[in-house]
Amino acid sequence: MRRPTHRAHALRVTDDEWLEAVYASHKPRMLARAIRIVVDRDLAEEAVQEAFVRAWRARATFDPSIGPIDSWLLAITGNVAVDLARARARRPPLSASEADSVQPSAGLDPIDRIALRSELRHALHRIKVNHRIAVVEVIVKDRPYADVAAELGVNIRTLRTRVHYGLRQLRTIVPGPASANGVAPA
Repeated sequence: MRRPTHRAHALRVTDDEWLEAVYASHKPRMLARAIRIVVDRDLAEEAVQEAFVRAWRARATFDPSIGPIDSWLLAITGNVAVDLARARARRPPLSASEADSVQPSAGLDPIDRIALRSELRHALHRIKVNHRIAVVEVIVKDRPYADVAAELGVNIRTLRTRVHYGLRQLRTIVPGPASANGVAPA
């Protein structure tokens, strides 16, 4: 298959056929780049999809005189993959299989989980509304900061601050395992 040229990009920015050709010709390299960064194939697929969405939104900023489209797409893919890897490192995924493998070591039976869930729900209602919304959307629902910030109409830094203070308030309301054993948190 012939790769789309920069000229084609400049002439047909909104052409669906051009986008399909770019996707078909560049997806394998983008996926390989994402897999090298995040290791998990499913997360790499998500990174490639997000990279194409970002590239489509930023298509007007692409300048073929600066470099080829391959480099531009691979740079976007790398950035997205790093963002996703960092997000997963901060908040491990809660898929059913992974949550089941973690639960036995946590030693929580179903009744304890229900009690903990109830305690968390009450604690969330005790923090400020802006902080609660930020924590629920970003931490509990595991949504990207950029998406939540755009939805709420705030700057990403403002959202990060709200999450930080919300989690800080929750730590004072809900005692962690260390404080439950009489050990002061570090």
